[in-house]
Amino acid sequence: MPSAPSLLIVALSGLSSTGKSTIASHLSVVFPEPHHTLTVLHVDDFYKPQTELPVREGLLDWDCAGSLDWPRLEAAVRRWKDGEQVQEGKVNPQPEFDNCTAGEQGITRALVEELRQEVQGSPSAKGDTWSSQRILVLDGFLLFTPSVPPTFRSLLDLKILLRAPYAEAKARREARSGYTTMEGWWEDPPGYFDEVVWPNYVEENRGFFVGGDVEGSTDEESCKTENVKVRVGMEGRLGDVLRWVVEEVDRVLKPREG
Repeated sequence: MPSAPSLLIVALSGLSSTGKSTIASHLSVVFPEPHHTLTVLHVDDFYKPQTELPVREGLLDWDCAGSLDWPRLEAAVRRWKDGEQVQEGKVNPQPEFDNCTAGEQGITRALVEELRQEVQGSPSAKGDTWSSQRILVLDGFLLFTPSVPPTFRSLLDLKILLRAPYAEAKARREARSGYTTMEGWWEDPPGYFDEVVWPNYVEENRGFFVGGDVEGSTDEESCKTENVKVRVGMEGRLGDVLRWVVEEVDRVLKPREG
């Protein structure tokens, strides 16, 4: 029977405002010690300086592959893979169950506890070989699309693409007050979602969908070739997405027949 990888690297990617950070924060509770050691790495901490960002439609582009410092991010992930405890980009997840986003989207204490119990009863949490499985979750908007360096993509063991309808993602993004950056504070200028966020998402991810329609059906052959997991449909609340992500992670962790 093949042994589990010393470090399982999970790429949690997708359109802005699809719940990636919320999902990542709750995974640390679902996959707790001593059976698993799960760390979340926030890819937003690896942006280039604002003065080096690309420009799209006259606007600074924080939402393309060119905005990230890939050599620095790849070096950090490789250090994690080598067993180091890298602090850069590491976050201490603090799951919130009572805020409006998590509560309205169906992520409750009861659900997370149910998923935790299911994982604890899974073969992935049993036996000496699996008792100290290390998991690194990368939380970022672009992690395995064509513009991402191949050397980085090759490090990823599980690629998960989160999605949301255009209108829903736009409403969530525009409801945010802004973002902390190395230089201070950034607020999306008018039209930023339509001129920058959405076009970048479509261009980078269209290959995973039939006819390039990112709101349509997934291209199963393309997803299989790239080993990308995409949840069927966009219906359901974030709690349903969390359950699906947990199932995908646990499926990889389970001992394989061999």
